[in-house]
Amino acid sequence: METLQKINFLEAIDSYESLTKAAKHLFISQPYLSKVIKQMEDQLDTALIYNHHTGSQLTYAGKRYLYYLKEIYRLENKIKDEMYLIRNQQQGEIFLGINPGLASFFLAEFIPQFQSIHPKIFLKLIENNQNITEKMILLDQIDLAIGMSPLLYQDELSTITIYKEKIYLLVPQQSSLFSTQQAKKINTFHYSYNKLESEPLIITPLEYGLGSLIRSFYKKHHININPILTTSTVPTAINLSLAGMGSTYIPESLIETLPSDSSYNLYKLEDSSLFAEYILIYNKNKSLSLLTLKLLHTIQEKIAK
Repeated sequence: METLQKINFLEAIDSYESLTKAAKHLFISQPYLSKVIKQMEDQLDTALIYNHHTGSQLTYAGKRYLYYLKEIYRLENKIKDEMYLIRNQQQGEIFLGINPGLASFFLAEFIPQFQSIHPKIFLKLIENNQNITEKMILLDQIDLAIGMSPLLYQDELSTITIYKEKIYLLVPQQSSLFSTQQAKKINTFHYSYNKLESEPLIITPLEYGLGSLIRSFYKKHHININPILTTSTVPTAINLSLAGMGSTYIPESLIETLPSDSSYNLYKLEDSSLFAEYILIYNKNKSLSLLTLKLLHTIQEKIAK
């Protein structure tokens, strides 16, 4: 018997305090109503009604059973509503991968708007180095990721460019390339590129993203990288550079985050290939769900320049 039908039967008895009047209200026979109540009592091994000389009433167990039937009915409807939303891809969860360094200045740009428009779509953030993120996409553990070109697994992943920006060389006060007259300014790099070979460098991993871009730049100009430290995020590289450990390369958008009380030079290198390309990454062999596409479009709308 359906939950709602049980509720109607018990509510009628509770309201009319008579099996005869309850059956009349329900447009059924009194013997049929008695039979149904007896089946419920047998199933529960508990009396749900008691009869007296003036009529019938629900027992305490009957009242509690009616209460829980209503709870079950409410949950059944909630399940149906939620399954409808999921079936029509209006509710669900998305696993979004991102490098911790990018997370600090990207996520606030789009998550508030996305969650206000799609409150029933839950974002689960997975923060890892990009090489791990790419692998997790291939293992179907992440639906979509924000990263930097180039990729480590280029043949198996697809990308969509969000935007591009210039890359600058950040030189601390302790560097031989530092100029007091040009402190805290953006200057054209007027030295020979060979000068970079002797410059201690703080880099991100050379296999992907910004590190791979810098490696290609050095290879293009036939110079060797002089790495003293590798870190997984650009903000960490910047802090170490400003502490005097070595130079590093930073995207244009991070220039405004540099502290005003530090002495440094910023050099613009005249090479058209030296730019950061921020990308959305997904599995080439898997169609994006409607939920993921909604997130993708929001990111493009809010971040693209």
